[in-house]
Amino acid sequence: MSKSTRTGGKQSQVHPDRACQESSKMADKEPTSSQLTTEFPVKELEKFRKDMTGKFVALLNSSLEPIRSSIESFGATLTAQAATINEIQAGLSEHSDRITQLEHEVKALQSKPTSTEKEITALKANVEDLISRSKRQNVRLVGLPEDTEGKNAREYVTNLLSELLGDYLAEPPELDRVHRSLRPKPRADEPPRPLIIRFHQYVIKETVMRWSKSQKDISYKGHKIKMYEDFSIELARKRAPFNKIKSLLYKQGVRFGMLYPARLRVSCNGVERIFDSPEAAESFYQKSFPN
Repeated sequence: MSKSTRTGGKQSQVHPDRACQESSKMADKEPTSSQLTTEFPVKELEKFRKDMTGKFVALLNSSLEPIRSSIESFGATLTAQAATINEIQAGLSEHSDRITQLEHEVKALQSKPTSTEKEITALKANVEDLISRSKRQNVRLVGLPEDTEGKNAREYVTNLLSELLGDYLAEPPELDRVHRSLRPKPRADEPPRPLIIRFHQYVIKETVMRWSKSQKDISYKGHKIKMYEDFSIELARKRAPFNKIKSLLYKQGVRFGMLYPARLRVSCNGVERIFDSPEAAESFYQKSFPN
């Protein structure tokens, strides 16, 4: 079958085989209905998937950013805390070494307490002995009102002893010093401070004390006075427990006296006994005077 065309007003003849070839090419270029129903939607879906994937990834990254920042901050904090813990561990290790060293030193010191305590006890005894010996020539005069002695206390007490003892002393006693006890001046309603008398000679001091013990009451210018040995606080504390038994012996008319530092000497029925404790002296008293 032949086909004619018009070109420029002229008819031209087309060969049948060429027409078939052109028709075949046109058929290749134009999509078929089956191709329109499958390939196009797939491409569109693939494009939509890519777009949605990009948006989802961007949204996910923006959502995870605060979490990522928090994790990084937490990691930095953990790193700082780890460094701090390392420093603490190093410090604890150093302190542990020091504590161990101190424990060794304490154990070494604890192994020597007995000798140290003995030395301290001996030193205290020596100090107490020195204090007591320094007071052996002292007498405490109690009962004179404050300021009675005036400005020259030594002269006042010298005249007092000369008047009281009279011929008992060959001459007025020589005194090294006289002063009130070293405590604050009392108020008007408080008892006066005792006078501390320091004799130049121990023998004269003993003579005065013997005379004082032989007198029941001593008065001077209307004031009742008493004389006592001047003991240290520690020695007075040691002798205080004997006061009760001394009072009982005095009521019975038994002769007694205190020996240095704190021992009681009792003369009863021509027999002299010495007691180191008040309990032993009280036991003797109960046996000697049952009623």
